[in-house]
Amino acid sequence: MNEDIQGDVQLVMQHIYRDTTGTRDDEPEEEVIHVHHFPDAKVIELPDGTVIFKKNEDTTTHIPIVESEPQNAPANQKPMTIAYLTISLYLFLILSCLMFQISLLLNPFTATITILEKERQVTIHGTVQLGRVLSPITISQSATANTTGRAHQDARQAQGTLTFYNGLFTQQFIAQGTVYTGQDGVAIVTTQAATIPPGDPNAGYGTVTVTAQAQEPGAKGNIPAGDINITINNGLLVRNSLFHGGQDERDYRTVNTSDITNAATPLKATLAESVEGAERGQLKSNESLVTPSCTTITNSDHRAGEEAATVKVTVSETCSAVAYNSQQLERSVTQLLTTQATKKLGAGYSILGEPQVHITQASAQNTKVILSYQSQSTWIYALSSAEQNHIKKLIAGRTKEQAIELLSSLPGIERVALQSSGFGDDTRIPKNLSTIHLLIFYGV
Repeated sequence: MNEDIQGDVQLVMQHIYRDTTGTRDDEPEEEVIHVHHFPDAKVIELPDGTVIFKKNEDTTTHIPIVESEPQNAPANQKPMTIAYLTISLYLFLILSCLMFQISLLLNPFTATITILEKERQVTIHGTVQLGRVLSPITISQSATANTTGRAHQDARQAQGTLTFYNGLFTQQFIAQGTVYTGQDGVAIVTTQAATIPPGDPNAGYGTVTVTAQAQEPGAKGNIPAGDINITINNGLLVRNSLFHGGQDERDYRTVNTSDITNAATPLKATLAESVEGAERGQLKSNESLVTPSCTTITNSDHRAGEEAATVKVTVSETCSAVAYNSQQLERSVTQLLTTQATKKLGAGYSILGEPQVHITQASAQNTKVILSYQSQSTWIYALSSAEQNHIKKLIAGRTKEQAIELLSSLPGIERVALQSSGFGDDTRIPKNLSTIHLLIFYGV
């Protein structure tokens, strides 16, 4: 290439030189002699070659003899300058072409196609016979809590009865409100009148029993039987039964329903963890536990509303659980999901990750276990390498609008975006398949 450039430069210089001078560079140059006329001067030649022209006024002028320059010297310099400029221009153009070619090699025209694949959800419900029943477990725990209920008790009179014994042969009468005082100093008053029949020598005393109460309210009125044992007169006696129910005025604590509930709640949570841990201890390798079916019983030593400062709560939980092979369940569900997805979505879709399987119910009859489940999975349209290469061939050389329309019509493609870079027609897709790049996304 360097030899070609040098040859071109020589030809250009020859043309430029020929056009400028009108002669060939091997022709002899003509010498131009300038003649000056000095009629009134004397010519004197000195030994060193200097010629002196002496005028009549004795004025002497020294003119050195200098070799004359060829007349065409300025003409030769001008075509050489033009030649250098032309060579520089040619070299600049050649270097520019080389740089452009290198730039094309380093930055080829490429098109990047971003494809968003379709994503679909598939949900199925079903049952499968799988699993085994674990041995039931019963765990109990107790806790004591302070009561929070508050109650007020008014003072109340003790209640009882008085029995009268009549040994007289005449009937006796005791008016209502009659007061009798016992050995404890507690006054008891009748609350009804008493008519006592006469005594009979053969049958004994005539008797009658009437109600009575302590005259003053309070617990002191609770007197034992026989505390009143009084002879009213000759032949007439009175005695009391046990008096009870008398109480003083006071405020006291009682059991609230919330006291029992609040004590039982943490016990239930602790029991659930304990039961689950005990059930998991029965699992084999690759087995999972279905949420056990539990029966909870809560007892307390005092019922709600009863007077008590504290209440003891006991919670007992009895649970039965089912264990199943999770890998076997996942394989069975995946097969059903694949069949369902193929019917619903068609070919070309692949499952993304593992399906989510949720056991909704587990029932056991003897040794037979039936699991009810719900499964949800994500499926995407997967473009194989052959399909991607086919897509590149379909859109190669087409306009961007045509490529987008074509790609959008293909099954399994949700959205398409195009972007080009490098030197080229950015309104079209390159024809070279190696410069077409596909970026495939899903779940965006």
